[in-house]
Amino acid sequence: MIWKQFYSRFLGRIALYIVFLFCLVAIYAPFLAASKPFVVQYDGTWYFPLFRYLCFKGYYTKGLDIFFNLLIFTAPLTAFFIYLSRNNLRAILKVIISFIILQLSLFLFFLYGPITDPASNRQLNKERQEALVSHPLPDWNFDLQYMTDYAKLNLILNYQQRLIQQKKLEKYLGDTHLSTLWQQAKDNENKELVRFKKILDSTPESSIEHQEAKAFSDYIVQKRQWIEKEILKLHHEIMPLIRPFHWEDDAGGNQSLNSKVHFLELTRINRGDFIAALIFGVRISLVVGILAVMLSLLIGLPIGALAGFYGGTFDIIVSRLLEVWEAMPTFFILLMVVALMESKSIFLVIAVIGLFSWTSFSRYLRGEFFKQRNLPYIEACRALGFNDSRIIFSHILPNAIPPVLTLLPFAIMGAITSEAGLSFLGLGEEGSCSWGVLMDEGRLGFPNASYLLWPPAILLTILLVAIALIGDALRDALDPKMKI
Repeated sequence: MIWKQFYSRFLGRIALYIVFLFCLVAIYAPFLAASKPFVVQYDGTWYFPLFRYLCFKGYYTKGLDIFFNLLIFTAPLTAFFIYLSRNNLRAILKVIISFIILQLSLFLFFLYGPITDPASNRQLNKERQEALVSHPLPDWNFDLQYMTDYAKLNLILNYQQRLIQQKKLEKYLGDTHLSTLWQQAKDNENKELVRFKKILDSTPESSIEHQEAKAFSDYIVQKRQWIEKEILKLHHEIMPLIRPFHWEDDAGGNQSLNSKVHFLELTRINRGDFIAALIFGVRISLVVGILAVMLSLLIGLPIGALAGFYGGTFDIIVSRLLEVWEAMPTFFILLMVVALMESKSIFLVIAVIGLFSWTSFSRYLRGEFFKQRNLPYIEACRALGFNDSRIIFSHILPNAIPPVLTLLPFAIMGAITSEAGLSFLGLGEEGSCSWGVLMDEGRLGFPNASYLLWPPAILLTILLVAIALIGDALRDALDPKMKI
């Protein structure tokens, strides 16, 4: 009945679709922006680099990304079992609990487990170290013998990616000398070749310096020739749908080029890809909102339930505590804690928001318990001899929770806004792709670089408005006076 009431609200229904879309983008962000292809054929062999690196913490250095990457597989599986159990609430709860256990177990395994780089092989590295005794000078053919297939493939893909970016930027800026990663690597190699040539011309062939210069020079030339030859063996390459960069990658761009290139080619201050950061920034907003509210619920629900059930002196003490706690401005507490701890961790922000945002849930639940505790069904529970804990958590709490649900969307909004505001002031997690951090980077270049400020601000506004509309529709759906 509640679902029908909610779904009948047009704005609430549209807002739910928008939030669902944001969730899909957060979960499947690697499919939209990553420097690894879905699939590629190299030298007649098929490889799936993106899937091999999805849970490798050497590529996705943030635990948050690994957690969401696992949802790519666990979320559809959970949704399928929930659909099969849609008419059985107890079965749905079992599926959700199983999902949480599975998700956390996999996350801890991939975060702290012995997951190695597909491009690395411990045995080959050991053999290479032993063979270096007889090969003191650099030799590209020698290095190739001890490289795994994925190491070779990554080297070729990296070169190809930078070369493609170079050609894209040349379309906008002509044949001018661009400070891209490909151009910088080429310039550095050319400088080294010039330096080694001077050494070769000025030293006798029998000298050690001459031999070393020749070995290094040959190494650079052989490596360049090998890559240019091997890149022709790449076929059927399928890259992510929007950007060929992960948000942590150095896209090699330059802020000075932003005013001349297409919107999709914009670069952040740290040379990261702007669009990739926008896509992955959804993850931070959703995690901050959900985890902070969950922490608030864990604190606020028991306190409010006990205060409302027992009343008296305990209720007076809790009420005074709520008044004192509510007088503390969460945002300024955040500023103080970040300054004192000298840490800008996103989880510190979540903890502070959760610890100072539980009072609204507690106060609301306290009122519901006051209303419920003297109703006839509670008297029946007492007559049957049920103890207080069973009455509180098995009978009153399930009846008091639905009205509290209307507060959840607005609490999530407050948590997301607090994190974005803190990041906008430059106190967010360093090296993050949070929308607040992106807005702060746009602010630093305002008004000349205002194109970096508006996209994250607009996306944040859309998400917050959608969540607010869901909260409004949910409140109407739970109000019996609004029944259609």
